[in-house]
Amino acid sequence: MATKERWIFSSMKIEVDAVVIMNGVEPNVDRSFFYATGIPNGLFEGCIAIIEPRRMEVLSSNLEELSSREAGIRTTVFDNDKHRTELLARRLKGMDRIGINAHDLTLSNYRYIKKAVKKTKLVDVTSDMENARLIKQPDEVKKIQKACDIATKAGKEIPEFVKEGEAETSAAAELNYRMMKLGATGPSFVTAVAFGAKSAEPHYMPMQRRLKKGQFALFDYGAEYGRYVSDITRTFICGSPNAKQKEMYDVVAEAQQAALDSIHAGAHGKDVDASARTVIDKSRFKGRFIHSTGHGLGVSVHDPGSISASRDMVLKEGMVLTVEPGTYIKGFGGVRIEDDIIVTKNGCKILTPLTKEFVRV
Repeated sequence: MATKERWIFSSMKIEVDAVVIMNGVEPNVDRSFFYATGIPNGLFEGCIAIIEPRRMEVLSSNLEELSSREAGIRTTVFDNDKHRTELLARRLKGMDRIGINAHDLTLSNYRYIKKAVKKTKLVDVTSDMENARLIKQPDEVKKIQKACDIATKAGKEIPEFVKEGEAETSAAAELNYRMMKLGATGPSFVTAVAFGAKSAEPHYMPMQRRLKKGQFALFDYGAEYGRYVSDITRTFICGSPNAKQKEMYDVVAEAQQAALDSIHAGAHGKDVDASARTVIDKSRFKGRFIHSTGHGLGVSVHDPGSISASRDMVLKEGMVLTVEPGTYIKGFGGVRIEDDIIVTKNGCKILTPLTKEFVRV
């Protein structure tokens, strides 16, 4: 199993002797732990990854020992909290500066590490970890592409099983089942299926609402494969759309294409966001695009990186991002079209080539 210690340290601007990543209890498990180690299985609550420029070790509980060793990681098993503390202190002895991923470190675990290393200086390397995770390595791209392939194939089947009278939860369950049948570990996140006016809520959770004629049916979902994820959104219509629904869909489709056309290595995220937002704001749906155009994708569905008006990030070759403009009207409904892309030198490659036609169900 490939680990990322050399890449992490080559990406760092802050000098440290080692980076310590400590997991809390679910859901406070640091995704950077799995990014760095490449371990595909296990939860690793309370476990620690010690990352050095040319060495990586996991301090593991008995519960996770097999998952760590089978991934080919140097593994030391602790029996209890006291033993874990002794192991950590021994491994970090003589080091002057230890990096911590403060963004995903609980306060109690920060205090635990501080006590174990005593006078050794703890340095926040969150930004360096984010920089490392921004550019995807070949092994990461393969897993992301597999997650995208699964979600794309499952998405093609949505019109087959979603019909008038279908419940949101039932549709979500069927989609999850089909993704897992295609090889996914599970969904990337809670599969969001929103019918009718509820499609105007970008982070809606599926309920027992049933699909009716003339309603939008929005599906925001993704597959997880080997710890890496995909994230797609498609909006369907039950029966025939009215003129406003059709116009809304066409505007969002045009906005997404404008964003895709403006992506390339060296482009500024703010400009890509502006290209999508301009299309929407020139229509009668001005002001209805209420989130950023995209975000990073990797071991987390919201990996580092964004295409946003609030962050001027320069796009680089190898970044994997979502592109997902949308418009939302309370009491009427919403349209969002989302794809996953990898930035290339002269443009981008779409990893989720699912039709963007306004499909009827």
